[in-house]
Amino acid sequence: MTRCLIDDNMTTALIAEPIRQVWIEPLVELELLPRLDAETVGQRGTCALVGSIDACLLADRYTVVTDIALASWHAGAVALWTATRPDEIDNVPIVLNGVSRTAEAIARATIAHFFGITITGWERNVSTGEAVVREHEGAFLEEVEPAILNDLVRSWFILSGLPVATHVLVAPKELVEADPEAIVALVETLKDAATTGVSRRREIRRNMHTQFPGDRDQLVAFHNEQTLTLSKTARKGWLDLVRRVGRSMNLPLPEAITFHTVGNPDEQAEPTAPDR
Repeated sequence: MTRCLIDDNMTTALIAEPIRQVWIEPLVELELLPRLDAETVGQRGTCALVGSIDACLLADRYTVVTDIALASWHAGAVALWTATRPDEIDNVPIVLNGVSRTAEAIARATIAHFFGITITGWERNVSTGEAVVREHEGAFLEEVEPAILNDLVRSWFILSGLPVATHVLVAPKELVEADPEAIVALVETLKDAATTGVSRRREIRRNMHTQFPGDRDQLVAFHNEQTLTLSKTARKGWLDLVRRVGRSMNLPLPEAITFHTVGNPDEQAEPTAPDR
């Protein structure tokens, strides 16, 4: 049976939580893994719902299945925390403790251009700093003044007019060619999880909110605006992001990425009004 790894975090909750709670009957084997990265996917040789920048690093052996993805538009789960207002700091390193490659890419594409901050470096494994990138739960914390938390996905949308595809579905090229029915079963399973997650998102948010007391309104906006396929617009935003940060992050050219679609490539749920 086909196996698929799922990056397990707040950003993927609308798909991951229905799997965890056994709200669906999967047609394939599914495994939730926190902090899933390209190295783990490559070593395991399985399909995966993985961060979009990690997916770039797998382009030589994997293809992107466009039917399932996670894309954020005006609200996201990547934020810049600053000790004071961003226009009051300059010539500082950006701290990337524990964040994914995708969050790093969003930060590299936005912070200098949007906030006008001169960046002296990008640091990991440091204790603290004046400017820190936060992801998932950390992007929804309620801060006490003068600290400021700015949504970098919103900053990206303002700069580019495009969404951010945070996670994409990848499958080994050999599997796509040799067993297309396995890919159909995988897509059907993940679509079932996504549909269930959207219909039960209030319950999912309540469960999440008991674990971390963040800003509930921001979490509502985030989940309501997430879309769950790699539409043409989401693909364009993703590849634009890759082009902007590709050299600094040693990424393959976007032209190296291949795509496969099972269903309608133009399918995409539009953002809905917040449900509280």
